Amino acid sequence: MIFGLVSLAIGLTLFDLAFLILVTQGWGGWLVALSQGISFSFGLWRLWHSDRNLLLFLEIAWRKGEPVVPELWEEGLIQVGAWALVLPGFLTDLLGVLILMESSRKTIFEGLSRFFSRLGGL
Repeated sequence: MIFGLVSLAIGLTLFDLAFLILVTQGWGGWLVALSQGISFSFGLWRLWHSDRNLLLFLEIAWRKGEPVVPELWEEGLIQVGAWALVLPGFLTDLLGVLILMESSRKTIFEGLSRFFSRLGGL
């Protein structure tokens, strides 16, 4: 699960970087660099204030089939959103912001809960 997420993140980052190189011209490059710096800083700040071992704990519990309270899954989703902000690119920033906004995070969480419950997790 973690390997798949890392692979997806790397692929999405490479796509975003290629897109950024094609789009930015002149002063636009400075604006993009500033926005990426701000999102990177906020993502790091959010990760600094979270449990660094939570995602590993959730993966181990899911593989063992152990129940985990929904609040821990939601906090794990917040960490994924923070990591998305750390990765450069517009698509990852959009994903990170959507996950960190409470209203859309609830919708994403419910969708993921249904998906993983069919797989035998959550």
